[in-house]
Amino acid sequence: MHHNPSAPSATPEPPLTAADEFDALFHSESRSGGFSRVSRIVDPTLPPEIEPFSFLSADLLRHIADALMLEEGDTLADLGCGRGGPGLWLARAARTGLIGVDFSPVAVAQAQQRATAFGLTDDACFRVNDLISTGLPDASVSAAISIDALQYAQDHDTAATEAHRILRPGGRLVLTGWHPRRFGDPRLPQRHRHTDWPTVLRTAGFIAVECHTRPGWTDTYLRIYRAALQLGGPGQDTALAGLQDEARRRLPTARHLYRVVVTGVAR
Repeated sequence: MHHNPSAPSATPEPPLTAADEFDALFHSESRSGGFSRVSRIVDPTLPPEIEPFSFLSADLLRHIADALMLEEGDTLADLGCGRGGPGLWLARAARTGLIGVDFSPVAVAQAQQRATAFGLTDDACFRVNDLISTGLPDASVSAAISIDALQYAQDHDTAATEAHRILRPGGRLVLTGWHPRRFGDPRLPQRHRHTDWPTVLRTAGFIAVECHTRPGWTDTYLRIYRAALQLGGPGQDTALAGLQDEARRRLPTARHLYRVVVTGVAR
């Protein structure tokens, strides 16, 4: 199917997805693995056990690991952990504990099951909670990640403030997301039009905020969509069908976004 990237609009963007809709997506991915299969096609060097459900590449994963500056014995929080793969991989590599939080009960159950495969049965736990109210104690974690998740919070500022609250002083939050190439661009989904993650983190109290981007990170995002569509009819693979539907909606305006990794240090 041909997609015109200069088209002013695509199929209308649906409202922010609710937890039960994510439950269905995670059920589908666990059965058919459509998203992770496409990710392996696009980047065969990404560790296969991660089985990502986000636009992750090996290069982006290494950048996140470096930015976290984890030390053995730390506790890492994965905010919006999904099925848990990236957080589990990072915790295992750095020999840290892991606490995952997600609003999808299905994702949390799957992540807890996958901890065994990573050898982290006793060092990883997952809980159902919202990004704006994680249920974690004040200053209880050494570092936090949020991979393509904070954008789904009801309020970005509140979610960033919550992340700051649970971090110990000097702890680092590393998040991935998207920035508009033109602020306020009406062609973009509403949640992306005014995104400015460095400002969000500074408002929440983070210091030493840094924002990084690389062409390859944005390219991975586009290539995953295109690879999904090139696979043709999804058959019974409902996860692939969902990714293809998302690709048809997003590709017409995807070039107006770029992928970022934002790091902030808690006071």
